[in-house]
Amino acid sequence: MASDRDIERHFRFCPSCGQREPMISAGRELNCPHCGFRFFINTAAAAGAFVLRDRQLVLCVRGKDPGRGKLDVPGGFIEFNESLEEGLRREILEELGIEVGELSYLASAPNDYLFAGVPYKTSDVFFRTTASPDVVLVPQDDVSAYQLFDPLRVNPSDFAFESTRQGYLRLVMSLVEEGWT
Repeated sequence: MASDRDIERHFRFCPSCGQREPMISAGRELNCPHCGFRFFINTAAAAGAFVLRDRQLVLCVRGKDPGRGKLDVPGGFIEFNESLEEGLRREILEELGIEVGELSYLASAPNDYLFAGVPYKTSDVFFRTTASPDVVLVPQDDVSAYQLFDPLRVNPSDFAFESTRQGYLRLVMSLVEEGWT
């Protein structure tokens, strides 16, 4: 969890009235004693997909920090007024230029996402889906490349985030349950 000290570094003034040093409590709540403004620093929602294409797993290579050069699944932050599924489909299209099949829930896990020196707490939700074997994958947005893997033989330590490692282990369990070898 973000500490009071982490939040104090980024919120030195009340966003409502501009007074100095609003009170921070429980590492996630900002209270201004001057104007009564209250703001909760909540978890951000993010979604990712383990995309299977012709019995291969499509993984992205991150083009930006955090985790530049490490493996990741296509996905990202959910925008206002999007469902997890809508946001994930948008992210897959933005990052790989493809549309995918049905999304099946796999797992969720908390994540720490350090961006531009600011610690964000996320709840990462993972789905499994398929892509047609004849679609052309085009890495774009914050994806520098994609790689195809045997879905049962990815080194979990190659993933950029612990949450993705947890989602990957759930994918492997589901594939083994289905008889993949």
